[in-house]
Amino acid sequence: MLKANSLFYTVVISIILAIITASLILFAYYSRIEFQSYEIIRKLNLNAESGINLLLSRQEIIAAGEEKTIDLFKNGDDSVHIKRNNWGAFEIALAKATSGKKEVSRIALTGYPCTAKESYSLYLADHDQLLAVCGATLIRGTAYLPKAGIKRAYIEGQNFTGNNLVEGIIRQSNKQIPEFNKSIITNMKQLLEGTALSENDSVLELENRLPFDSLTNSFADKTIMLVSKAALKLRNIYYSGNIILVSTKKITISASCQLQNILVLAPKIFIEKDFKGQVQLFASDSLILQKNVRLDYPSVAGLFSNNNSSKFSVIQLDENDSVSGAVFACQQKQDIAKVSGVLIAQKSFVQGQIYSDGYADIRGTVYGSVMCNTIMLNTTSSVYQNHLLNAVIDLTKRSKYYAGSALTEEAGFKTIVKWLN
Repeated sequence: MLKANSLFYTVVISIILAIITASLILFAYYSRIEFQSYEIIRKLNLNAESGINLLLSRQEIIAAGEEKTIDLFKNGDDSVHIKRNNWGAFEIALAKATSGKKEVSRIALTGYPCTAKESYSLYLADHDQLLAVCGATLIRGTAYLPKAGIKRAYIEGQNFTGNNLVEGIIRQSNKQIPEFNKSIITNMKQLLEGTALSENDSVLELENRLPFDSLTNSFADKTIMLVSKAALKLRNIYYSGNIILVSTKKITISASCQLQNILVLAPKIFIEKDFKGQVQLFASDSLILQKNVRLDYPSVAGLFSNNNSSKFSVIQLDENDSVSGAVFACQQKQDIAKVSGVLIAQKSFVQGQIYSDGYADIRGTVYGSVMCNTIMLNTTSSVYQNHLLNAVIDLTKRSKYYAGSALTEEAGFKTIVKWLN
C-alpha cells in the first residue's frame, strides 16, 4: 500500500506541474499578443513614414491645403491619412496610420535642400553697373555678377584687402533676379484675410492683449489664430506650436517671450533686444530687430510691401543679431516710388538665404546665399550703389544639411526641416 504522505507528494507535484504548464501556456499566449502588437505598431510606423516620404516626393496626389486617405500599396490593408498645409515659408506634412484603436502619426516641417541649382554665394542683377568691393570683403562661392564685372574700390578710408575679388567662379547674371515664389505671397495674403484656414480651425478676435500667458497647440490639432485690430505688445508669454498671431497695426515682442514654431503677422513688427526664439515673422511695412536678437533655425524674417506700405520698407538686423533661416523682402507690386530692402548691420549674422527684389545693404556676415536686384551701402558720409564694405558672404560655411524655403520656385524633392508634434 502507498503511504498517505506519498499521495500528498503526488498531488503537490501535480499541482506544481499544472501551474508551470499553465504559466508556460499563458506566457506563450501573451508573448504572441505582444509580438502581434509589436508587428502592428511596426507596420503602422512604416506606413506613417511611407506617407511622409510620399509627401516629400514630386507627387500629384494631394495639393497644399488638402488631406486624403490613401491605400499605400493597393492591397486594402495599408491605409494612411495624409495632409499638407502651408506654414509660413515652409509646409507641414502629416501622415497618420491606424489599425483598430492603435494609431501612429508623423508630423514634419518640410522645405527644400539647397542643391547645386542654388549653389551661388551672390546673385546681383545686371543693371549695367559693376560691383565694387572694399575693406575686408569676402565673397566665397560661385557669384552671378553684372556683365560689367567686379573691381577694387577705396571708400570710407578703406581699400580692398583681400587676395581675390571672388573666391570662386564668376558668372553673368540676368537683368532681373528670379521672381519671388508666388505661393508664399498668396498664403500670406490668405492668412491676413482669414481665408487660409479651414472651417475646423479656430479664430479668436482680440482687443489689445492676448487672452493666455501660455499656449501650446499640436500640429495634429486645428490651427489657433489670434487676431487683433489694435497694436499688440507681447511680454512674459510662452506660445508654441500650431498658432498664428495677427495684428492689423503692430506687434512688439519683448525678450521675456518664449516663442516656438508659431507665425507672427503684422504691418510692423518690432523685436526688442535680447529676444531669443524660433519663429516666422512676416511684415508688410517694417520688421526691426534690436541688438542681440537671436532667431534660431528654422526661423523666417519676411517683408511683403504692398500699396499700404510706407515709401521705404525694410527688414533691419542690428549689431550682434543672428538669424538662422530665410530673410527676404518682396514687393507685391512693383512701384518705382517705393523701395524695399534688407539691411544686415555690422557684427550681425545670417546663416541661410537672403532675397531682396529691392536692395540689400550687407555689412555683416552671411553664411549662405544673397540674391538681390541692387546693393546699397549707406554710410554716415554718403550712399554708395553696388558697393560692399567689410561684408562676408561665404556659401561654403553654410551647413550641407541646411534645408530652406523655395523663395524663387518649388522644384525637386522636399526634405525634413524639423520634426514636430
